[in-house]
Amino acid sequence: MGPPRCVREIRSKRVPDTEENFEMCYCKSCPTYDECTSRKGEKLYCSRGKSGCRLERRGCVCGECNVAIKYALSSNYYCIAGVAKF
Repeated sequence: MGPPRCVREIRSKRVPDTEENFEMCYCKSCPTYDECTSRKGEKLYCSRGKSGCRLERRGCVCGECNVAIKYALSSNYYCIAGVAKF
């Protein structure tokens, strides 16, 4: 039968792609954030989706990010895995 409708709706919401969230984003301090992502100006992967760069996992700071805290996100490596749903 699955979870109630209200739970399904909450899980399908996405982190808003706003300037405020972009500025709060910690991506630039992440060990996985590299020259390619910096050159492309990529950030806010939890909202915008995974990177267009080929990334090597070198550590993740998603759990420390104010955006992740604000939206109670529980995963990591959005730059590789893609958009967060909550």
